[in-house]
Amino acid sequence: MPIVKMEKLTVIGLREERDPIMDTLMRLGAVELIEPPAEQETSAEEAALVPERQAIQGEISLMSRLEMAIDIARRRHPVKRKMFSGRRQVDAATLMGVAGREKELLGQIARIEQNQTRIAELRQQLGHLATLRDLLQPWEGLDLDLKQQQTAHVQVFLGSLDTPEMLRQAETQLREEVPESLLTVLSEDEGGLRCAAATLRSRSDLARSILRKAGFSPLPEIDTPGTPSEQLSRISGQIREIQQELARREQELDELAQSGADFEVLHDFLLIRHDRLKASSDLPGSQHTFWLQGWVPAHLVKSVARGLESRFMVALSHEPAGPEDEYPILLSNSKLVKPYEVIVEMFSPPSTREQDPTPLLAPFFFFFFGMMLSDIGYGLLLSGLCALLLFKVKAKGEMGRMVKMLFLCGISSVIWGFLFGSFFGDMVSVLSQGRLVIPALWFNPMDDATKLMIWSMIFGVIHLFAGMGAKAYLLFVTGRGKDAVLDIFPWYLIIAGLGILLGGIGGQTGLYLALTGASVLVLFGGRGTRNPVMRLLKGLLSLYDITSYISDILSYTRILALVLATSVIAMVVNLLGFLGGPSITGFFFYVLVAILGHGLNLALSALSAYVHTSRLHYVEFFGKFYDGGGRLWRPLTIKTRYVDIVRSPAEAMEKA
Repeated sequence: MPIVKMEKLTVIGLREERDPIMDTLMRLGAVELIEPPAEQETSAEEAALVPERQAIQGEISLMSRLEMAIDIARRRHPVKRKMFSGRRQVDAATLMGVAGREKELLGQIARIEQNQTRIAELRQQLGHLATLRDLLQPWEGLDLDLKQQQTAHVQVFLGSLDTPEMLRQAETQLREEVPESLLTVLSEDEGGLRCAAATLRSRSDLARSILRKAGFSPLPEIDTPGTPSEQLSRISGQIREIQQELARREQELDELAQSGADFEVLHDFLLIRHDRLKASSDLPGSQHTFWLQGWVPAHLVKSVARGLESRFMVALSHEPAGPEDEYPILLSNSKLVKPYEVIVEMFSPPSTREQDPTPLLAPFFFFFFGMMLSDIGYGLLLSGLCALLLFKVKAKGEMGRMVKMLFLCGISSVIWGFLFGSFFGDMVSVLSQGRLVIPALWFNPMDDATKLMIWSMIFGVIHLFAGMGAKAYLLFVTGRGKDAVLDIFPWYLIIAGLGILLGGIGGQTGLYLALTGASVLVLFGGRGTRNPVMRLLKGLLSLYDITSYISDILSYTRILALVLATSVIAMVVNLLGFLGGPSITGFFFYVLVAILGHGLNLALSALSAYVHTSRLHYVEFFGKFYDGGGRLWRPLTIKTRYVDIVRSPAEAMEKA
């Protein structure tokens, strides 16, 4: 279970070769840069860093603009992709070809931004004009300049009232309070009554107040002169002009958006360049040289040195990580075990003073996940979906390992499905009306839940014993074998003895084993204390840990709950689906119910199996021997967002 050995690499090179050296390191993907110690920068060094920092911010800004353009391109020209297809792959030649057109493509981005801004302005103007047109249309027959609503002595109000009652209220109040005024209806339709009111300018404020209280909605002020008919004619002309310009802008935007594929490649080129600039800007050095340090897996040191020394004038040195070094962690396991590394990493990578628990975790995770799901059909579906994601979508990285792990767990579910005789619950029995039954190779949990509970706890004890054994192994290899013998092995005797005793087998053997283990704990549990009384008390107190072990063992009864829940829900789905009876209509009804019901049950049961299996390992299993606290090795490498960069055969051989 050892983790990969790391070596600290130091590189000193010429500043003029810094960028190509960083490009080479990114292509090799084998060096995690060590952040140099923070030092107070001089004014000259600070000034020298300004252009680099500005360049980094510039790259971020360009990528943000490209993301906006890519989003527009995808909306206007959606790419039809095959189901479960992965990211588009481009080779290095295509990448550099698009990079050579950077200026041209950024010019297109600028035009896209201009068109977007102008289109937004035009649509806003169009909305304003359309609103104004709708307001003026009811007044089209009015032969009055809307800008001239007053003379030297008279003030005119144009507006609308919703109902005749409002009109009568306004007329009454005007007649009583402003008798030298006139209110007349110009037109009437479903939208209300278009009215004109006239009064002396000296009485206009009072008249306006009366009209407002009556619910009078005044016509908005118009900036340009002309009658409503003239205004509507002018607005229609403006709308036509805006629509024509809008169409031209939209067409140009569509044409520019056809370069969406190139925008994606350029974005990822800029992302690579940004990562290189950011890594380079942190490197210390002088006017003519620079230096860097990084962590390299020991087996890759020679290939990294060869890749740098064959191209650049550099001085290299490397040394193994010391016992006090907090170096990053790289796990190395076989193809079958590697997918389970994601479970360890989600908890915490091992520290530099621990072993990799993945090889020990993998078989138990495979075992318990399959037992919790335990259905042939669900296992086949889970593995099939994962196979699609692996071979069609080509899931990689952490997601790829997770999918591979679930693929293997699906196989485990198939195995347990045969042991328990479950294929989509009792689907075969229901469809054959009891004539066919898949026999359980072991036993049917629905018929003997107690047996399943007992075996769940037995498997849990084996799981805990494995964790305790790992702890004992670590104590032995660190020279603390005495602690393993006196603190861990007695619990094997106690737990095994109590199990034998409760099982009613072996006569008094179980009792003798438990008493032997307890005696060792009482006598030696407090051996670090010189006072004999305190030593005995500490030994007695160590027996209290039995409650923790009992609690841990009982936690494995969750396996019983999940197995029964999956089976019962599957049986209910089959029962509901068969309500249509043995007919053509009933068959289609059953298919519909089965797809929905079993699909939902698979999703929920697989999620529950993953969560509870992880919980058993994180709490019960890791609690016996594993702390974690390390950090993963994160090398400087090429990272992309939209496309995958495919290496040429020559580049692949160079990296190897």
